[in-house]
Amino acid sequence: MEVQDLTEDFLLQLTGCKQLADIKQLNLHDYNLVKLDPVLFRRLQNLEDLDVSNNRLTETSLSITISTLKKLDCSNNDLSEIDFVQNFQNLEELHMEGNHLAESDNFIAAALCPHLTRINRSKYMVYQHLVTNLKSKVTPVINGIWEGKFAKMYKGGIPAAKLAEVSEQVYVVAKQQRAYGHLKLEKYHRCLTKLILQALVISEYETPAKRRRKSENPQRIISSQKNKQYTPQVKEVKIQCFKSDSQRSIPQSKASTEEMCLTTDSKNSTQYTRIKPVVPVTRLPTLPDFEPAYFLRCHSVKNEASDHSTRVWRCAFEPSLDVPGQTTNIVATCGGDSVCLLDCSTGKLMMRYKHPKEHFFALAWTTLTMKNKENGIRTNILAAAGANKVVRLIHPIQHLCYADMTRGAHTRSISTLLFHPKKETWLFSGGTDGKIILWDIGRPSVSSYKFAYGPLLVLKNSGVDILNLAFMTGTGYLVCGSEGGCYAHNIDVLTSDEQSKSDQTSKFEIRLPDWKTTKKVFVDALVQVSDDLIASKCTEQSHIQLWSFSSALAKVNKGKSEVVPVATLDWKTTDEFYINLGTYCNSGMLMCGDDNGRLWLYDVRKFQNKSTAACDSLLKPARLLPWPVCSARTKRGKDRILAEDIAKQTERTIINSATTNWNQHYIVSVTDNNMVCIWTKTR
Repeated sequence: MEVQDLTEDFLLQLTGCKQLADIKQLNLHDYNLVKLDPVLFRRLQNLEDLDVSNNRLTETSLSITISTLKKLDCSNNDLSEIDFVQNFQNLEELHMEGNHLAESDNFIAAALCPHLTRINRSKYMVYQHLVTNLKSKVTPVINGIWEGKFAKMYKGGIPAAKLAEVSEQVYVVAKQQRAYGHLKLEKYHRCLTKLILQALVISEYETPAKRRRKSENPQRIISSQKNKQYTPQVKEVKIQCFKSDSQRSIPQSKASTEEMCLTTDSKNSTQYTRIKPVVPVTRLPTLPDFEPAYFLRCHSVKNEASDHSTRVWRCAFEPSLDVPGQTTNIVATCGGDSVCLLDCSTGKLMMRYKHPKEHFFALAWTTLTMKNKENGIRTNILAAAGANKVVRLIHPIQHLCYADMTRGAHTRSISTLLFHPKKETWLFSGGTDGKIILWDIGRPSVSSYKFAYGPLLVLKNSGVDILNLAFMTGTGYLVCGSEGGCYAHNIDVLTSDEQSKSDQTSKFEIRLPDWKTTKKVFVDALVQVSDDLIASKCTEQSHIQLWSFSSALAKVNKGKSEVVPVATLDWKTTDEFYINLGTYCNSGMLMCGDDNGRLWLYDVRKFQNKSTAACDSLLKPARLLPWPVCSARTKRGKDRILAEDIAKQTERTIINSATTNWNQHYIVSVTDNNMVCIWTKTR
């Protein structure tokens, strides 16, 4: 039988699915396969059952990553190692008979895949018992060997190139001490030693070689590569979290109907009139519960686990390349001097980009087509910016920051970024200089990353900090929330050569409800909930308001529009600024953190329908997720102090931002004390 080459068309024809993301079960039994394309299999985002038995695959051929895979049959191939199963962290059933494998490999698979319930024809409990007992027995021995012989030698962590060597040295000493008894499973013992060592010592891996760019015009792209570092893994701290009995998330139903007064006594502060109470109080439909899955500290400026002063500001899920409107399980976060990419399904840090003198405040994703001689290549690009007034373009799949955009840029720090939903190379940036800049980031070439960029439009808003942006596709307006109020700009008019740029509808002020003031209001949170619905929050208000942009546009008079809310959502009273709203557009779930580490979840699906009547009631959140009990996952004596310190640091936690993926399976929030929090929906 001829060697079979797998293609997208072949898989779709074989399974009868319309797109790769729809494939959940794939039978490739007896197709004479010698390799699997990692790029092709990466697009099988929902694959759960894979049968590649009776082929000619080696362990190298199976070095693919499928986080959703639950069952794998790789029987009767040419496998001599089983280490590749660590790429399938949710694997529950594994069949690998008929290969060049030993009994040790069964134990290795059991150690690498924590969710396994069956290996070949044996129930996993047989191996689980032996693995757990041996691991608990030898861990103190390996810890002692590390502290006594190697800790001083590798104070900064074990470089990646040295990990195998050091692991073997530790194993030899442990074997001399008869830590493993007389079992003849050396291959498994070596693997277990390496796994225990990795758990005890969080290694700092060497920076991979950076791709060098050659540009015909170096002034077009200013890129300071000297200070940039990419690390696949860094000194991160995984925090063990759980809800105590008193912290179970509950739907909120009770509310005070007392009158709220926002009048202040300071001479220099804005004077606000008394807000009328909104009665009666109503609760939104209940949302599913979420459990804390992975809480990580990976933005430490000096790589110190005790760093609780670094603020993590934003988070955003990576868009799916296969299905527009969906996301992957990868979330990007920014804060301090780094941008991190995390896999929500495993809690693993996939990439960290570090710029030592930067303070990142904003990030945004786009999917664009890179230039190629033959066919263009679709890929995801991540933009990040902050205090240094520079927009940096990152190509995560290549671990490369390929450009720093500075020409015609901001004069002060950049607070927010947003890509145009229809024009994939158009990027909006808003800064503390009051400017909104529309960039065309261009399309980089595949090999050299040559590209041209430049500002298309600069909008000025009286020197106030631009905090959040939303683009309303149906009308072509860009809505901005700032320290000086809320404004809308008609980008279609302003970028058109045929229209006058002095058109009276090119910009108007949006006057949000309940604020009858002589000074501008401070809109510290604003997010697009659906194609027409916007949620906003102002400082010193204890509620969030939903309003229709099309209704606001219809009421424009002399450059101003009075907004009537569609709904008013109850929220916490706080003096803290810059607590952002979060959602995934058109998902129907809105969220906001507070200064006690809680997440307020709202089901707003019915308000996305324009025919829904405005609600006069104050709407309580559908669910409150309390801050869980936190402690560091460690048994090392010197780290107990760190665990206690982390517990104290998280007593008063401010949630800066939160978001969800396309199907609301994950919620990610980021905090003021250097935490990235991943929650998963309960079944």
